[in-house]
Amino acid sequence: RDVMVHKFGALRGMVYGDKFTHRLVVPQDKLLKHGKIVHGDIKSVEPGKVLLKDGSELEFDYLVCATGSRSKLADPLADVSTRDGIMAYWNNIAKEIEKAKSIMLVGGGPVSVELIGEIADKYGHEKQIYLATNKDKVLYNDPPFAAGFYKKIDKQLKKLGVNVFTSEEVQMPFEKDNPVLVGERNVTLGRKDITVDLVINGTGSIINTYMYPEAWKDGESARIKVLPTLQVEGVDNVFAIGDINNVRETKIGYTAMLQAGVAAKNIIALEKKKKLKKYKASKPVMFVPLGRKGGAVAMPGFSLGPFFASMLKGKTVFVEMSWNNMNQKKTLKPEIK
Repeated sequence: RDVMVHKFGALRGMVYGDKFTHRLVVPQDKLLKHGKIVHGDIKSVEPGKVLLKDGSELEFDYLVCATGSRSKLADPLADVSTRDGIMAYWNNIAKEIEKAKSIMLVGGGPVSVELIGEIADKYGHEKQIYLATNKDKVLYNDPPFAAGFYKKIDKQLKKLGVNVFTSEEVQMPFEKDNPVLVGERNVTLGRKDITVDLVINGTGSIINTYMYPEAWKDGESARIKVLPTLQVEGVDNVFAIGDINNVRETKIGYTAMLQAGVAAKNIIALEKKKKLKKYKASKPVMFVPLGRKGGAVAMPGFSLGPFFASMLKGKTVFVEMSWNNMNQKKTLKPEIK
């Protein structure tokens, strides 16, 4: 891709469309002062080199594997490489949400819950919104977050008029390239049939580890096996961070950034032949905004309410941070009101 996609704000983009999506595709041309960015699709990773699908090879002294994961809702973007194509996908979903009078979100994780918050933030009670999950609560986590976190989220969803169905299996004809089903259809939940005109797949995530050697992976989860130093087991000069490694912690952007810092320091330590730093897995944390002013934050043993959810994430969804990190602060254009 010729841009960096700011995933933290994607759900807002799916609701506000072209008034907001231009803020989610960040140019890469000012990122590196030394070195260069190579655009290409990875075929495979081998000892000492990365093979691209166009036949070219990139040799490395050190490799950081940070290929992440994508939600089912973002799956159609896997093969989209252009700024305009990425924005068009989000803009089209925003148009369907605008037209819909009733919407079903399938899945009770952060994607569904945060998207509901964005819809309610823009449209209020104009639309009938349903959420169905096969778990016994929304935002299920093992181990569970503090009880107060769930209470805060449940209370706000109720206030927004969202109809939540837990412990329900929903069978819908979703496909890889079609996680949004447009048009009136019946959804059976328990003993109740519900008619909606838009169904959105907010379930699960797909881990991007297809390109790595099978020997690196945990067979059960397909995640990359790493040491406490975040080095791949048995490969001293390769690190794996974020969603793709098998560190037991909540897989969110915040913890991925913490891991990135440790991996960077350890590469420098290897060059200087110094002792490597061990990464300490974070206790369960979660930042779940419901629009710009609602939501809750789960912290180890306690929770914070809407004010903190807004200040920490919901107000800005970290847009300015991403543009600053890519050295593009001066080119960021404001949201269109």
